Amino acid sequence: MSSPAHPAWAVYDLERLRANLGELRRQIRPGRALIAALKANAYGHGAPAIAKALDGEGLSAFMTGSFDQARAMKEAGLRTPVVMFAGALPSGMAALIEAGLTPTVVDLAGAEAAARAAPPGGAAAIYVKVDAGLGRLGVALEDAEDFLEALSRMPGLRIAGLYTHLPFADISGRGWAESRLAAFDGLLDRLTAGRRLPPVTQARASCCLAAGLNDRANAVCIGHLLYGLSPFADDSVADLSAYRPVLAEVGSRLIHIGDHRQGSDFAIGDSYGLRHGRRAGVAPIGVSHGLPRPAPGSRPSVLIRGRRAPILAVSLEHLVIDLDGIDDAAVGDAVLLLGRQDGATIDFAELTAWFGLSGLDTAMALSDRLPATYRGEPG
Repeated sequence: MSSPAHPAWAVYDLERLRANLGELRRQIRPGRALIAALKANAYGHGAPAIAKALDGEGLSAFMTGSFDQARAMKEAGLRTPVVMFAGALPSGMAALIEAGLTPTVVDLAGAEAAARAAPPGGAAAIYVKVDAGLGRLGVALEDAEDFLEALSRMPGLRIAGLYTHLPFADISGRGWAESRLAAFDGLLDRLTAGRRLPPVTQARASCCLAAGLNDRANAVCIGHLLYGLSPFADDSVADLSAYRPVLAEVGSRLIHIGDHRQGSDFAIGDSYGLRHGRRAGVAPIGVSHGLPRPAPGSRPSVLIRGRRAPILAVSLEHLVIDLDGIDDAAVGDAVLLLGRQDGATIDFAELTAWFGLSGLDTAMALSDRLPATYRGEPG
């Protein structure tokens, strides 16, 4: 929550989060499990609060790359299993397993370390990641069967899941993803024939689901769409209008109003003298809170008393706003960079246009920079 000592805030709408989840469920075939990706602080939305809101919603797992956030979820008593994306050294496997987390294994050294960390007389559950063509992390697809066979003979291990990742940003990547899904399906078919298929298999994520691609895996891992963000670089790949951004409001308050007479020195926005009088307001939110400076020629604005006010400048900790035409503005008035005020709206698309970033990068720019409120929390 913001405070009078420093009034700035972000509001995340959990009703939108749950509505996005409902839409995702309508898009996947019955019987497929849904995994929520909470990496990167839940795509900038605050992993602890998002995990709490989704716990009990019937998700098969949360997946994250942050050990601290994953451990906090377990310590908070959340019931949804937590799987760690690959990111630990072999020497870190024991800490993950001791915390009740399921690590991802991508090589023999990691698997051996996980086996050594298994409880006496028991087995450590692991997921295995396959590189089906992305070229980042995972066991090479052509080596996956032999790798899984070696792990199945390793005491102290239980292969609980097998997954890959096939993201693409534009229509040119659709065919590539479709071919790599088919290749991963071939692996699943061979494992099924040999009775070695792990309980959880997953390849599709937001981009594949939105583009209408299918596979034979029994789970889908969703990140972007869960938060109402597009995984694509443009709007031509898929219609995402059913999903709404969970980041619903970004705001601050006026802390100062200055009336500058004609001829006054006024260096804001490279203006070093006023040809006519000008009224300007200041809000305590700036670059340090994730805001970019306006690009040359751009005209971003905010809402004050339901009216648009152009942004004159963004500095490290302050926003300077043109209040000409808003004569009734007063210190303490809400300044919305995103959201709805008295019938006027600045939507998420307009905010990202100002930032010059994708929706995800905009959310990440603001992540943990502002006091957060979560609208729609259970009573």
